[in-house]
Amino acid sequence: MANHACVAIGINRYQFLQPLSYGQADAQALRHFLVRQASLPSNQCLLLTDTSPLVNDQSTYPSRENILNWLRANRQNSRQSETWRWFFFSGYGVNWQNADYLMPIDGNPDDIPGTGISMRSLFETLKAQGSENILVLLDMNRASGLQSGIPVGAEAVELAREMGIVLVLSSQLDQFSHEAAVLGHGLFTEALLEALGYYHTDTTLEHLEQYLHTRLPELSQHHWRPVQTPLTVVPSEAQRQQLILPSVKNQPIKERTPVGISSAFIPKAKLETDNGYTEDSRNGATPGQKTPLSATQTRPTTSLISPPTATSTPATYKPGAMVASPERQPKRHVNTSWWQQLLLWGGGAILILALMIAAVIFRNRDAFTTKSINETPVTKELPTSPTAQEPPTTSPPSPTAKASSTSSPNPSPTAKASPTSSPNPSNKLSVAAPQKPAPTRLQANQAALDQAKRLIRPNQASLFSKAIVQARTVKPGEPLYQQAKQDITRWSEVILDLAEGRANQGNFGGAIAAAQLVPKDNPSVYAKAQKTINQWKALTTQQRQNQAIIQSAKKQIQPNQASSYNRSLTTLRKIQAGQPGYAEAQQLIAQGSQKIYLIAQSRASQGKFKEAIQAATLVPANTPSYEAAQKAIAKWKRGKR
Repeated sequence: MANHACVAIGINRYQFLQPLSYGQADAQALRHFLVRQASLPSNQCLLLTDTSPLVNDQSTYPSRENILNWLRANRQNSRQSETWRWFFFSGYGVNWQNADYLMPIDGNPDDIPGTGISMRSLFETLKAQGSENILVLLDMNRASGLQSGIPVGAEAVELAREMGIVLVLSSQLDQFSHEAAVLGHGLFTEALLEALGYYHTDTTLEHLEQYLHTRLPELSQHHWRPVQTPLTVVPSEAQRQQLILPSVKNQPIKERTPVGISSAFIPKAKLETDNGYTEDSRNGATPGQKTPLSATQTRPTTSLISPPTATSTPATYKPGAMVASPERQPKRHVNTSWWQQLLLWGGGAILILALMIAAVIFRNRDAFTTKSINETPVTKELPTSPTAQEPPTTSPPSPTAKASSTSSPNPSPTAKASPTSSPNPSNKLSVAAPQKPAPTRLQANQAALDQAKRLIRPNQASLFSKAIVQARTVKPGEPLYQQAKQDITRWSEVILDLAEGRANQGNFGGAIAAAQLVPKDNPSVYAKAQKTINQWKALTTQQRQNQAIIQSAKKQIQPNQASSYNRSLTTLRKIQAGQPGYAEAQQLIAQGSQKIYLIAQSRASQGKFKEAIQAATLVPANTPSYEAAQKAIAKWKRGKR
C-alpha cells in the first residue's frame, strides 16, 4: 500500500450535523492541483470524500473508521523522506472538554470522543509516518451548539508547536470560516489554490503565509463576509524557505524580489483549461500519460498579482516543474542592420502614438462634439429691407450691447433700426446662453452602479436586494449592462449564502425571509433559493414540533423527584440527531442526568441507600453522569457512603 504524500479529506453530507456546501469540492480541487499541476502521482494523493472512488478495493468514504485505517496504513508503510507530507481537512471541527476533534462524516455530537478524531491522535499518527516535514491545513467550520468555552483550534496550535508540525488554520481562534457560492469553495481553500497556482513549484512556507494573510481578508471583503485571517504555526524558522509541495525535494530556495499583492479582486484561477475535477484515473491509481508542455509554453496569468520583476533571481530547473526555466530556452541570433532596426522601431513608435491619439479622440468624442456645439454662437438676423441687407458677420456681440438689449423690456422703434443706421453688429445678433452638457449614458449608468454598491452592508440581505433594484436601472443594450448583470448575479448568490448561514444557526424564519429576496434575474440561483425555501419550511415545522417537545419536557419536572427528571429525559430523546433543537435537547439531557445523580447522592448521605440506588438507576446511559452513577450504586450496595 502506498505511503501517501498527501491526504485530502472533504465532507458535505454529515450524518448527524448540518450539511456543508463545499467541503468535498475543496478537497477535490487541492488533489486536482497536486496531480495535474504539481505532477504528483495520483497514487500518492489520497482523496476521501462523500463520493470518492475505491482505492485497491478499499472504501474511501470519510467515516471515522476509514480515515483512521488509512492513516494507520500510511504509518505501517512509513519510510524516512525529505519531501513534505500534507494533510488537508475541510469539514466540522469542535472543542470538547478542552480537546480539539475533527468530525468525520459519521461524527455524532452526542458522543464526540467516541466518534470524532482527536487532534492529538491525528498529529501523533502523522509524525509516525517517517517525515520531519508535515504540513496540516485545516479549513474547519464550527458546529453551532457544540462549542465549549475554549475555541476549536486552541489545542491544535499548542500541539503543533510541541510536535514540530507546520499548521495552517483557516481563521483566527475568534473568527469563523466561510464559504461562497460564487466561488464554489470555502474562502480559505480559494486563497490556498490561488497561492499554489501563482508560485507553483517555487512555493515556500513564507510565500504561502504572506499570500494567505493578504488575500484571505480581501476575499472576505469582496464577498461581503466577516473578515477571516488565517493562523499559521511554523515551529522552525529554517522551514520558511523550504519548498513545500509534496513532489519537490525539500531544499531552501534563493531569495526572490518581493512581489506585491494587489488589493483588487483577483478572478478565480482556473487550475486547468478543462473544467471540473474529474481525474485521469481512479483515486489512488497510476495517472495517465500527460503531454509535456513545450519549451515556450507559459501558464496563462489568472491573477492581478504582478509577476516577479526583471531583477529577480533567474528561475532554475527543479523536478516536477511545469514550465521550462528561462536559462534552458534556446537562444536565437538574428543579424539585422542598424538602419533596419531604426526603421522598425521608429515605425512602431509612430504607429503606437497614432493609435493612442485615435483612442483619446474616440473616447472623448462626446465631449468634443458638445464643446463644438456650445462654442458656436446662435445668430438671429433682424428684419430689414431686402436692399439694406449686409453680409452676416461672425464677430461676437459686445457686452455693452447685450446689456442694453436686456435692460429695456420695451425697446423703442429706433432699437430696430436697419444695419445701415448702426455699424455695430451687436444690434443684429442674439447669442443663446451656453448650456451645461447632459451626462452621457455611460456616466449615468456608472453612477447608478456606484450608488448600488454604496447601499450594501455585510450580513444584511435586504440591502443587497436594494442594490439589485438599483442595478436594474441599467437596461439591456446600454453601457455597463454586462457589469450590472454580473453584479446582480453575485449579489443574488450572497443573499442566498446569508440565508444558508441563518439556517445553519437554526434561524429558519430569517433564512426563508432572506432567500425570498433572491430575484429571478439568474434562473439557477433563483431555482436553488426556491428549493431551499421549501426545505426550510419543512424544518420550520419540525422546529416548532421539537420546541413543543422541549417545553413539555420542562413541565414534567418536579423538584427532588428523580422519576420526573427521568420522564423528562425520555421525552427529550424523541428529538433525533440532525433535527432542529437537537443540541438544546442534548444539553438538557446532560443537565437532567446530573440532577438525578445529585438527588441520589443526597439520599445516600442520609443513609437511605435503597432510595439512593433507585434514583441512581434512573440516570440514562450515554450521559455524562451515567458512569459515576454506576460506581455509586456498587458502593451503596455495600452500605458505603
